[in-house]
Formats: sequence, C-alpha cells, structure tokens
Amino acid sequence: MNTAEEQLYRDIWNQKIIREAANLAADGEQRGSAALKMIEGGDRFLDIGCGEGTLAMQVQNRFKEVHGIDISEDAVRLANQNGVKATRVNLNIEPIPYPDNYFDTVVSLDVIEHVFDPIRFLKEIHRVLRRDGYTIISTPNIRKIQRILELIRGRFPRTSYDPIGFDGGHLHYFTSKDMKVLLEQHAFTVTLLNGICGDRRTWKYRLAVALLGRGFEKEFLASGILVKATKG
Repeated sequence: MNTAEEQLYRDIWNQKIIREAANLAADGEQRGSAALKMIEGGDRFLDIGCGEGTLAMQVQNRFKEVHGIDISEDAVRLANQNGVKATRVNLNIEPIPYPDNYFDTVVSLDVIEHVFDPIRFLKEIHRVLRRDGYTIISTPNIRKIQRILELIRGRFPRTSYDPIGFDGGHLHYFTSKDMKVLLEQHAFTVTLLNGICGDRRTWKYRLAVALLGRGFEKEFLASGILVKATKG
C-alpha cells in the first residue's frame, strides 16, 4: 500500500507524462541538456529521480553500467523497459540501495528540494560515490528575480511547474550560495556552479545580460541552479 507521500509522487508523475505529451516540460529538457554537458563517463552511473530513464539512456555509451532510482513505480517500470537498471526507492525512509564507493557519477536533477532531509540525502550520495567521483545536482533558483518580486507582492513564489500538491511537493528552497555551502560542509568540493537559464530570445533578457553581466544572469535570471562537485 502506498503512503500519502508516495501517492502524491505517483500523481505528480502521471501529470508529468501529460505535460510532456503536450510539450509543456521544457524546464526538464533544459536541466537534462545542461547536465549532459557535465557528464564525463566512467564505470558506473546513477540517476536519482531517474523518471523513465531519459537522461540515463543518453549516457549509456559513456558508462559500463547505468542505474536509476525513483519513488514512482510507474517511472521505474518505464526506465527498466528503456534499458536502465532501475529500482523503486523512497529516499526519505530508505538508503540508496548500493554499497559504499560504488559509482563514478551520481546525478540528481530537481530532487533535493523534495526530500525531507537534504543533509542525509547528500551524505548518501557521498557514501555511494568512489573517491574522486562526482555528483551533479540541480534545484530551482529561489533568487530568480521574478520570484523575489512575487515575494515582495506578498505571495510565496512557486518554484515547480507541477500542478499537483503545494508547489509540486517542494519542501526546501535554495540559492546558488546555499548549494555551494551545503556541499562543502559535507565533504564535497564544488568544481562548477551554473544557472539553468531559460528563453534568451527576448530583447529585454539580452539587454539585461549585456548591461549587468553573466553573473547577474546566473543569480537573478536563471530558473534553476546546476552544480558539479567531487567527493573529497
């Protein structure tokens, strides 16, 4: 029997499939494309929150083994059908089901904001990474200027595009500095910290970047944060 938490994420997953079919999931495509550029290859790869295995399938030629975990039974079933060694895991009550020092690369895109305890989450990633292995983590950027303005107007900003639950089940909110400090406090060395930036085609966007620089873009225009960090 599913818990209320697991049922929530089953509903979120089903809505995600509908959004993808309607081509409304461009945010996920941006995360995946940005993360792909950071993935180097190796022996074993793990995608936490693997969904149907989209990212894992794209790196199969870079690794000897490609694994995934997800809270959704439906997602895990599809991932296995797509050739990913996927397992259903609820990280709020279960450890990552692999031994210490097992993976070269662990990727987790927009998961850390969902888990009850981000510190335990990072400790588990650290445990299953081999020495000098690396993790790539993304999360929404609460410092995006539109979200700051929403807070000034008196409403807490939404950081999820999922219509199910309160803010799509997001429990925690981060800035890029939050992510850097959190990783460094738990034995990681941050090697790359970028913003996941959306539509650059508008003249207002291009003007803001031209006047204020790429640093402003990363901190205040990016919808998400993407960080790469090695295990110390």
